[in-house]
Amino acid sequence: MKKYEQQHNIENAFVIVLFAVFAVTIIAALALGANSYQSLVKRDNDSYNKQIITSYVTAKIRNHDLRDGVAVGGFAKVTKEDGIDTLHLYETIEGVRYDVRIYYYDGYIRELFTVADLDLKPEAGNKIVEAKGLSLEQSQDVIRILATDTSGLQDTSVVALRSERGSKS
Repeated sequence: MKKYEQQHNIENAFVIVLFAVFAVTIIAALALGANSYQSLVKRDNDSYNKQIITSYVTAKIRNHDLRDGVAVGGFAKVTKEDGIDTLHLYETIEGVRYDVRIYYYDGYIRELFTVADLDLKPEAGNKIVEAKGLSLEQSQDVIRILATDTSGLQDTSVVALRSERGSKS
């Protein structure tokens, strides 16, 4: 009878050890999977945040790519450099010329829809997305966009105006 009890105790100990090894293996696999998932989510978020600004500005340019519809220059006037790189997108609605201005000011990419040549302050624009900077350059019919997101990652996009002839700054 002692032999039977001893064998039964060994079997129980083996089952408990096997269960413990199985539990530790599952916990380790879950921890490894969670770390991998976390790093993938961070990478995807960084990529999205880095590209959202240039994608937004590029889409706006392509939407307004008409003859004399796009220009890069200062905030108040395209021809006057005032330290705020601004994308001016022009359109005429019922005989009135409007100016959509996209620019970086006070920690945000902003958009301001106004009558063309109206003198407004940069803080009047709607906040679109938080950022650390936006640089715009126009060389003939090519616009270069350099955006810096809140974590300091930069993204560059180059847009060629396809209209008959784009506006020059």
